[in-house]
Amino acid sequence: MAVKIRRPGAAAVALAAAAATAVVWGPALPAAASGYTASAGPWSTAAGVTGSDGRQSLIDVQVAGDGTAFALWRDQQAGAADWEIRAAVRPAGSGTWGTPRTLLTNQGANARAVLAVTADGGAVVTWLTGNGADGSLAARFTTWDAAAGAWSDPGTLATHDGLDMSTPRLAAAADGTVTAVWDQGDGSLHYQVMTATLAPGASAWSAAEQLGSFSSGSFWSLDLAVAPDGAATTVWETRDKLDDDKHVVSTVTRSSAGGDWSSPAVLPGTTAASGDAQVSMDAHGRTTVLWHDAGAATNKTDLKSATRTSPTGDWGSAQTAVASIDDGDDSGPLAAPDGDVTYVWEGWSSSAGTPVVQTATRSAATGTWSAPKTLSTGYVDWQVSAAIGADGTVQVVWPQTPSIDNGDDHYLEWAVRADGTWSKATALNSTPVADVPDTDALSGEIAAGPDGRATLVWRKAVDISPGSYTSQLWAQSQTLLTKPEITSKAVVGGTARTGSKLTCNAAWTGYNATAAWSWLRDGKAVPGATAKTRTLTSDDYTHKVSCKVTVSNGAGATGSTSPAVAVAVGPALKATKAPAVSGTAKVGAKLTAAHGTWSPAATSYSYSWKRNGHTITGATRSTYVLVRADRGQKITVKVTAHRYGWTNGSATTGSVTVR
Repeated sequence: MAVKIRRPGAAAVALAAAAATAVVWGPALPAAASGYTASAGPWSTAAGVTGSDGRQSLIDVQVAGDGTAFALWRDQQAGAADWEIRAAVRPAGSGTWGTPRTLLTNQGANARAVLAVTADGGAVVTWLTGNGADGSLAARFTTWDAAAGAWSDPGTLATHDGLDMSTPRLAAAADGTVTAVWDQGDGSLHYQVMTATLAPGASAWSAAEQLGSFSSGSFWSLDLAVAPDGAATTVWETRDKLDDDKHVVSTVTRSSAGGDWSSPAVLPGTTAASGDAQVSMDAHGRTTVLWHDAGAATNKTDLKSATRTSPTGDWGSAQTAVASIDDGDDSGPLAAPDGDVTYVWEGWSSSAGTPVVQTATRSAATGTWSAPKTLSTGYVDWQVSAAIGADGTVQVVWPQTPSIDNGDDHYLEWAVRADGTWSKATALNSTPVADVPDTDALSGEIAAGPDGRATLVWRKAVDISPGSYTSQLWAQSQTLLTKPEITSKAVVGGTARTGSKLTCNAAWTGYNATAAWSWLRDGKAVPGATAKTRTLTSDDYTHKVSCKVTVSNGAGATGSTSPAVAVAVGPALKATKAPAVSGTAKVGAKLTAAHGTWSPAATSYSYSWKRNGHTITGATRSTYVLVRADRGQKITVKVTAHRYGWTNGSATTGSVTVR
C-alpha cells in the first residue's frame, strides 16, 4: 500500500478524553472480506495507555508495515499548566503497549506534531520549535528504532530564519526512506515549498530542496503522498494576495526514489475557486487528487477529483466526486491496492438535520464515484477517523449520540469497508458515556494494519467538578483470527432405526465461525444430507451411519466425525386409512379387499381371508369368491403391509355376514 500522510482532523485538536474506569466494549462483528477475514478476530480487552488523573488530546494512531502500532497525543499531567507531546508503541506481534515516552514539553493545548511509519516498524515524529520573531524556527524530529526499542534524541530536520514555517508533512517509501515537505516564508508575500529526505538508518536529513516559490502570496493545503517505490506527489494551493485570478492548485512529482522533482504544474480542472487539495498514491503509483471547488453562482462547494495512472502519466478529466458537500472533518483520499479510492467525511446533512458521517468510493474499474453513503446512525459529534490497510480494508470510527435531543449518551461507532461492502455501524461501547462540559466526552483514532485489522486508541472524559474534568487513553485492537477448535467431538444422538431422526451433536469455539454438516453411510457421504439432523431411510437399514461437522472461519477449518451406529429395522407400518371389504356378501359372489393407506407408504401387501376369525386355507389374494361353507358366517380379511427396512404392519377389515 502506498503511504499517505495523515491530515489532522477535528478530533486531533479537540480536547476529547477517556475515563478512569473502563467502558464495556461490545462484540462487534467484522465485515466479510478477502484478506480481512483471514486475520480479523474479536476486539481485545481495552487496556489503559495513560493514567486517569490528567488530560489528553489524540493526534494520530498508525500501524507500520510489520504490525507495530504507534499512538501520538497531547498530554497535560495533573496540576500542570503546559502540555506535552507523548507517544506509545505496541511492538509487532504483541498485544501490550509500551510505557509512554514524552517527546517534547512546554507545549500548548493545540501543539502540532506529525507521525509517519515505515514498513519495517520504524517511525518518525516531527514538530516545530522556535519563533519567527528571532529567526529561530526549526523543524525537529525523532525516530523510533525498532531494534533498540527506543526513540532517538531529537534532531533538526530543517531551520528557517524567516517569520513563518509549517510543520513538515511526512511519508515513507517501502525501503524506509522518509520524505518531508513543508512551506516557509517571510509572513507576507514570499514563500517556498521545501523538501528533504531521511534515508533508512540515517540520523541526518538531506539538504533541503526547493519545490516551488511564490512572491505575491502564500501556500495553503500542502499535502504529500509517496508510493512504495519512492515515487511521490506533492500538491498545494497557491493564494495570490494581489490577484485572486492567480489562485491555483499545483502539483510536483518525483517519478522514482532519488529522482528529480518536476517543476510545478497547475492541476488540470482546477480554477481560482479551487482549494483544500489532498493527494494519495496507491501501490502501483496511481495518483488521485481531491479538492473543493466553490460554485460562484450557487455558493455551494463540490468535491472534485482527478486521477492519473502513473507518476509520469497525464491527468484524467476532473470529476465531481460529491456535489454540494459540506465536510467538516475528513479522511482525505484513501487508495486501495486495486486502485479504488475512498473518501470519508463528517458534515452537515440538510435532509437529516444533523451532522452525519458519509463516504463515497471511486471505482478503478469503472472510473466513476459512487453515490454518498451515510454510515452514522445518530447525531455525530463533528469528528471522524478513517484509515485504509494494505489489503484495502477501510476502518472508520466516530463519536455520536442517539439524537440531537439525547446529547448525553455518547457512543463510539465503528464501520468497515471490505471487499467493496460496508458493514453496518456498530457501537463499540455498550454503556453510554455521559456528557462532559467544555470537552468531547468520547473520541477515537483508528488505524488499519497491513492485514486490514483495526487498532483503536480512544479517549473518554469524566466530569469531576464544575469546569473541570480528567481523561484517560485506552487502546484495543482486533485480535488475530484463529481457526475454530472442536471442544466436544461429534456424536450421533437419537435411536438408530429406519424412520428415526438423528442429530449430529458437537461443540466448538471460534470467532465468526460457521458449521457445515454431512452424513456418512458406511464411510461415504450421503448425497444431499447436509443438515444437522437427518431422518433415516430404508437405504440406511443394516448399514452403519455417522455424521461429520466442519467448522470454519477466515483462518481455517477443523472437523470431527462421530462413531458409526448400526441402523436397525424401523417400527411397524401404520394404517392411516383402514383396509375394507367391498362386494356382495352372497355365496358365489366375489369380495374385494382394499388395502388402505399406510405410513410410511407400503411397497407391497399380503392378504389372509378369515371365516369367523379362522384362516381360510388358500385364500391369500386380494379377492375371494364366497363358497357354500361361508353362508351365515362372518368374513374378514387381514391385510399386511410391507416395506424394506420397516417392521410389517397389519390391520383386519370389518366383517361381512354371508347370506
